[in-house]
Amino acid sequence: MKKKTKRNLIIAAVVIVLIVAGAAWFAYPFIRYGLHLSTYRSVLPENACYQYPIQYSKNGWFLIDCTLNGTHKVPLLIDTKATSLMREDSIQAYGGEYWGNLPMASTNAYQEKNPPELYTFATISFGEASIQEPFFSGIRKDNIIYDVINEGVFGSDMLAVGAWKFDTEAGTMTLFHSDNKDLLAKETAGMTRLPEGLRENSIPVYVEGVNEEVRFTLDLGYAGVLEINNALADRLKTHFPYEEKITRHGEKLADTLSIFKIPVTLAGTRVDSCEVVNSRVVNANYIGAEFMHRCNFVLHYFLNEDGKPNKDLYLKVR
Repeated sequence: MKKKTKRNLIIAAVVIVLIVAGAAWFAYPFIRYGLHLSTYRSVLPENACYQYPIQYSKNGWFLIDCTLNGTHKVPLLIDTKATSLMREDSIQAYGGEYWGNLPMASTNAYQEKNPPELYTFATISFGEASIQEPFFSGIRKDNIIYDVINEGVFGSDMLAVGAWKFDTEAGTMTLFHSDNKDLLAKETAGMTRLPEGLRENSIPVYVEGVNEEVRFTLDLGYAGVLEINNALADRLKTHFPYEEKITRHGEKLADTLSIFKIPVTLAGTRVDSCEVVNSRVVNANYIGAEFMHRCNFVLHYFLNEDGKPNKDLYLKVR
């Protein structure tokens, strides 16, 4: 074999080894993270049916009382769009331990990017349910959402332990096993099923003025009623009066809000004068917590027959 050919083969082999090693270095934290999250789905017994009082923060978010490490009682904000979050100083105060970083940057609603730094506690319990070594992303003081999340966020990763019914008329939340079909049928009676309704842009809302169905995302981490993207807001401005104001998020970011009162129809129910807000920075279509105060609904997280995660929403607008 010629020396040049041999050298080229050696270089190619080294490159392949480096590529494989780099891919493994990048993929390993995600695999480890995903495997750990999958254990969350096995924490409930099949006959589980736990009830909690519905609570609201002063800003209108849904709350759930939790206990960390068996001693620290904290009310967490419920969020269907974010994974679980906590301020870094709270993590330290409650005995959290650093787990590692994911080699990627996460983006919040205000387009701020931060690498996720993950922490765990020995346990988190909410009533009779308990998760071993739950994950929380640490939020630093310079993060724009630091002052928003209060004690922390009970995110979609923890919600995925089962199915949650929010009965805002009775003031109760009910957690039960995702595979309990009889209980699911009972708890969702009279509701509209929206298959995969907890995913991005999956909920149809008929918006008068533009006279068409627009796709929205359920975001219980948004405290308002409905939020709309810039393109839809610009169209509505030609049909409806609106109020406009400037708001600030921390010291870095100024935003323009346009506020409408318009008729919309969701899950077969018409709301005659619904508050709709456009944030030029957020630029997205969200159904927020304040709208859901007027609804009974079920968040149904489950694995389908192929073992893939599904996220259905059942909804009745009162």
